[in-house]
Amino acid sequence: YAGSEFNRVDQLVIAGGGAAITGIDRMLEDQLGVPTLVANPLANMTLGPRVQPHALAQDAPSLMIACGLALRSFD
Repeated sequence: YAGSEFNRVDQLVIAGGGAAITGIDRMLEDQLGVPTLVANPLANMTLGPRVQPHALAQDAPSLMIACGLALRSFD
């Protein structure tokens, strides 16, 4: 975030390994007063039958860069 003519932050989206810390989104929202959510790049993907959804959901915030790089090949 950098100061500019658009100074109001409407929402905070956190990603990476630190986003997996239990309750970090609620703590940030309480401290900053800004709605906060943990990014999930896999939210609308269909999962194969052998994928464990709970385990994948825990790792999802750490997969943001990998998902972005994988999607680049579809441009």
